[in-house]
Amino acid sequence: MHIQITEQIKLSPLLTTDALEILNLVNANRVNLNKFLYWVKEVNCIDSAQRYLSDRINSDLSGARWFKIYFKGRISGIFAIKSVCRDSFIAELGYWLASAAQGHGVISKVIQKLPEMLNGSGAKVIEFRCLEQNYASINIALKSGATLVDTIPDYMFTDQAKQKLHIYRLPL
Repeated sequence: MHIQITEQIKLSPLLTTDALEILNLVNANRVNLNKFLYWVKEVNCIDSAQRYLSDRINSDLSGARWFKIYFKGRISGIFAIKSVCRDSFIAELGYWLASAAQGHGVISKVIQKLPEMLNGSGAKVIEFRCLEQNYASINIALKSGATLVDTIPDYMFTDQAKQKLHIYRLPL
């Protein structure tokens, strides 16, 4: 099942057979991705890329849906509804984009389609989790209308600094 977001943006289900393309994308964007994503250093060969994809696709978390992002006909990143909590009705998002696709509003346009994508899931709130120095993700959350609801101190050491994790929420 493909989800057409705009003429230039499409989501397709993420598959373990996407490992080579995802590995190539990670390799081409490793320096930027490594600043905020803990898993980047572990995805360094076809086997580790398959494991990375399989762990996400087969997470067994309630409501989880993982997609590859096509921008202008090329795989340009990953977008996920990581889970939908049955108790809190919160849908947690995750995403990353190759540098070439950044600055074109790709994720913001995907987020605009989320109410439709989450229809029937029980989700009432979208949650963004952003490291404090990941200004691009923070801007996406804020542009969507989300508000900061919590901060977890000393969440992760990355990009040569301990960073807080900011949690933003947006009611659907």
